[in-house]
Amino acid sequence: MRIEASCAHCGTDYVLDSAFAGTALPCPACGAQDGLLVSEPEAAPAAPVVESRPVAETTVAAQPEAAPAPEPQNTEPEEVVCPRCKLHFVPRRATAEAAELERKTVLIVEDMDYFREIAADALSSRFEVKTAATLEEARESLGAGGVDLLVLDLTLNGGVSGVDLLRDLPSKPCPILVYADQDESDMYGDSWEGLQRLGADDIVMKGMNAGESLARKASTLLDLPWDEDE
Repeated sequence: MRIEASCAHCGTDYVLDSAFAGTALPCPACGAQDGLLVSEPEAAPAAPVVESRPVAETTVAAQPEAAPAPEPQNTEPEEVVCPRCKLHFVPRRATAEAAELERKTVLIVEDMDYFREIAADALSSRFEVKTAATLEEARESLGAGGVDLLVLDLTLNGGVSGVDLLRDLPSKPCPILVYADQDESDMYGDSWEGLQRLGADDIVMKGMNAGESLARKASTLLDLPWDEDE
């Protein structure tokens, strides 16, 4: 450690080792034997005491995790497998125009469960289907309104004829598709002309393969597109 000292006689300044502190030394400049009185070095000031205080804990609100970006959806129709023939195919998507069309309502008047189910299965994919097993139920549905097409059986239980419903209608409420179980040859000529005068527009003969004819003719009567491949 080095300390500074000055000669009391000539004022010459010196830098001395701290080992000479507290002693009198001769001044080399003026020769005074007691010219340099080396005093004790001043003690360095004590470092200020800093009171330590506890740091207040700061609670940082957890930031919500960003929601993962939605995965792109596959808009392509999925491949399906026919349960009978095991063929793989992709169903055709309905066109935008067909998706926007409001589904029409078809009323099926048929007393036999078997033929009523055939008709309902054939039409339910394209239309809203209501069913009636009696003329009373048919009149109630027609009276409520909202029926766009009437599929009418001509022979009902109890000897009641669907022709009676046509005769009782004050006006034709909608297109009428006759659902008959008679031989096709019997439904032409005077019989068919009479039904046309009562409002009938077309006819479908009952049978296991009647579903396609029902769907096609119902679509035609309601001015809806029909694909022959359906």
